[in-house]
Amino acid sequence: MKAKAIVLLILLVNLKAFSQEVDLVRLSYSKTDITSEQIGMAASANGAHIAFVFKDKTIKIFDVQAGRFVKSIAGPISDLLDAQLTNDGKLILIEAKQVFVLEWKTGNILAQFTTKMEITKSSYLQSGNLLAAGQREGWVTVWNLNSLKEVNTFQYKKHHVSALALHPNRKSIAVGVMALIGESNSIDLYDINTGKANVQSKKGIYSMALFDETGKRLISAGINKLGTKTEVKIFDGNTLELIKEIDTKGLVLNAIMPYGGIVSNDKFLGITASSSFNVYDLTSGDFIFTTKSDGFKLPGYIKLGIGNAMPFQLGNSGKFLLNSLGNNINQIYDIKTNSIIGYFFCDSNDDFAIVSKDGRVDGTPAALAKVFWTTRMSGQKTSLESTLERGFAPRLLTQIISEEAGSLVSFDVDQVVSKVPVVTIKNINGKTFSQSTSVVSTQKKSIINVEIVDNPQEVTEVRLYQNSKLIKTLPAAGSKYTFDVSLTSSFGEENFFFVSAGSKSGVDSEKAKFTIAYKGATEEKPTLYLITIGINKYKNPKYNLNYAQADADAVEKSMKQSSSTIFKAIVPYNIRNDKAVKSSITNALEDVRKKSLEQDMVVFYYAGHGVMSGEGADEKEFYIVPTDVTQLYGRDDMLKDKAIAASSLKDYAQSINAQKQIFILDACQSAGALESVTERGVAEEKAIAQLARSTGTFWITSTGSNQFASEFEKLGHGIFTYSLIEGLDGKADANGDKKLTIRELSTYIENKVPELSEQLKGTPQYPSAYSFGNDFPIAVYK
Repeated sequence: MKAKAIVLLILLVNLKAFSQEVDLVRLSYSKTDITSEQIGMAASANGAHIAFVFKDKTIKIFDVQAGRFVKSIAGPISDLLDAQLTNDGKLILIEAKQVFVLEWKTGNILAQFTTKMEITKSSYLQSGNLLAAGQREGWVTVWNLNSLKEVNTFQYKKHHVSALALHPNRKSIAVGVMALIGESNSIDLYDINTGKANVQSKKGIYSMALFDETGKRLISAGINKLGTKTEVKIFDGNTLELIKEIDTKGLVLNAIMPYGGIVSNDKFLGITASSSFNVYDLTSGDFIFTTKSDGFKLPGYIKLGIGNAMPFQLGNSGKFLLNSLGNNINQIYDIKTNSIIGYFFCDSNDDFAIVSKDGRVDGTPAALAKVFWTTRMSGQKTSLESTLERGFAPRLLTQIISEEAGSLVSFDVDQVVSKVPVVTIKNINGKTFSQSTSVVSTQKKSIINVEIVDNPQEVTEVRLYQNSKLIKTLPAAGSKYTFDVSLTSSFGEENFFFVSAGSKSGVDSEKAKFTIAYKGATEEKPTLYLITIGINKYKNPKYNLNYAQADADAVEKSMKQSSSTIFKAIVPYNIRNDKAVKSSITNALEDVRKKSLEQDMVVFYYAGHGVMSGEGADEKEFYIVPTDVTQLYGRDDMLKDKAIAASSLKDYAQSINAQKQIFILDACQSAGALESVTERGVAEEKAIAQLARSTGTFWITSTGSNQFASEFEKLGHGIFTYSLIEGLDGKADANGDKKLTIRELSTYIENKVPELSEQLKGTPQYPSAYSFGNDFPIAVYK
């Protein structure tokens, strides 16, 4: 008992010493909200792609430059030990006694290897494309991933291999075993081809080993003979002579014992048994960084030596992607600033959210709604979606990787959240509202009274959404607000509402939600208002396009054919070429605003030029460009006078009664612009995403990433609209139920356009789809 008390006292003392706080951004999610738990992750050495592996056997490949998932694979594994992603497009998955090598672009299994014993440790050498697997009873196998053939299999000591590292010279491999404390444990250098030891062993208990980039140093980690202290040692990579021992600050047992890591710029980045990420300076021998153990685990909670948790370098950026906690939130570490600078949440259903330490966010609508900020000072949660207005940044991961992180100021969650307004529903139709009681109405009109119970002075506006579409906005005016609404059966009996308040900090309040069941008269069949705009000919002929008119004609025809059975009538607004001036477009929108009812649907399709304008960040505005705009850049006055701003489209989206609205923009950008295409593309995506979120309508745009909307004579259409028409004609009906929904269509376009553009021009073009509204059918097939 006395000995146990001494060990416990040592643990408590060292936990206190290990309590430094380094991670100022706090993110979380509910496990009940995710589709599947993440069980593995790997990044290619060139930083181009990241693979995420999930418990449901789904594997997702994320394209860093494009800023989205580009491949989903049904994996062959059920209990992942290790994953690696090669520069040449191979994905390596390791479990139990098996190694799978896949070509991730096709999902094909290129090779499957079976080992003699269960695999306990693995090592991948990118420079030689070699893979090694250490196994129980001391077996080691090495494969050449270029030839997909075994190089050699040999047996070490008859204990399971707990440390394994391929030497950068491609000839040697360090092998260590871990047996019971007190038994003979050591690490040796073996010749890969002969399987013979070429350096005398070094005694010790080792949980991992790895070489630096040159192979001159071998870093090992383990525990001392008494099992009371973590040891991190640096050996000569060729002779195994001890160079230095890292000061682990007296931390005991396997509490922070690294069992995987990487060496870069004289730093050892290790992931430990206590779910923390630590950095050690190999030159000074100091322990310089920790994320702190976010949940201290007592010794022995893992099978020592099993697993190869490691950070993955994102190209030559000095940034590393890692996951020390084993959940769905990955961290991004910057070696230059010695800090965590970002986070990557992902799920097996294509959801992802990226967050930078200064509060910028990117991701899918569902992920931004399910991941939230947490505060230290209260239990309040604020979803990432609430910060979209303040900090949405398309393709944020590329920005995090490329920018200087030293100037970033951490997003002070406590300070911001403490000022966010809190909205409550006081009464509906004169009756006090309670979440536990259902609200039913036979009247089409209803009155909702809302109160801001916290921080009313911070409110900028209060917004009401019905079935996810923005229907009313009230300016800041104290703490009490009243909305009148018109109920509908557009989505069935239930009318789903939420109220949110904008704040001076740019972070919205959490949604105050309620539902009213409408038991009134059944509404008549809906009308489709179909606005199609196509501009081939501009007054300035250098802006002329080849297929915009054909695209608009084809979309109009396809929508009429596929949607006719849903609607009692289709009202077309056909606007082409010299007729496509601002007044004719706004006249069509005004007509729809006057005529449309809640159950109706509006489709707005535009094929022509699009442009971002404005100098400062607050002044930037996206415009669609009518035929009489003769200069796209450098004439903001002309754009304000003759073009149609996104803010104007937002006003129409809000004021048009139709609850189902789709805006489709095949908007090209002129190659003669002074701004870089990438900057324009990001600014455009940001504007459209914020527009979609603020209005609750669907927006699908052709030009994502740094691509132009490409046109090819082979198709007779632009790639984007060709894919759109294919989808409308039935190919997007993913489940084959003869009913096409807007989400099915947008998913089809997002997948088809990159595939088709890569076939035709060699590089993928990525469209963007943003939708914070409810799904609904847009076509029915016989």
